[in-house]
Amino acid sequence: MDDFNVESLSRLMQLSVSPAVLISAVGLLLLSVTNRLGRAIDRSRLTVKELDHNLNNETARSEMRCQLVILLRRASLLRYSVSLLVGSIFLSCLMILFLYFKSFGGMHLERLVIILFFLNLMSLLGSMSFLLADIYLSLRALRIEVSRHLN
Repeated sequence: MDDFNVESLSRLMQLSVSPAVLISAVGLLLLSVTNRLGRAIDRSRLTVKELDHNLNNETARSEMRCQLVILLRRASLLRYSVSLLVGSIFLSCLMILFLYFKSFGGMHLERLVIILFFLNLMSLLGSMSFLLADIYLSLRALRIEVSRHLN
């Protein structure tokens, strides 16, 4: 009986390595995305303060409003990205839990684990799509700012 438990535990640990590595990798992505979100929020606050101080310059105010619209859109995209990354971590934890139930509870949860893995990958793909959209928007904001200084 002890051999069965050690073998089962060993097998469970082998199966849990991939989701655990996935959690670690997604955690690094989450750190990067939350840093981008923080910068977008900080930049929005600075832009609002600049907007309050430039009451007489309508051209500058118009450009700042454009920047704020882009920053708000970026923050929204990054919020979706963060949500999907957290969802991916949650799905990875569920995969480990159900692998535990499968190994020690004798439950047949293979399909559920496969579905969770599929949903996990879809969550990661969605998050990366939102991150890519944020990068494009940040480049658009940069073009607006640079064009102001080049003209």
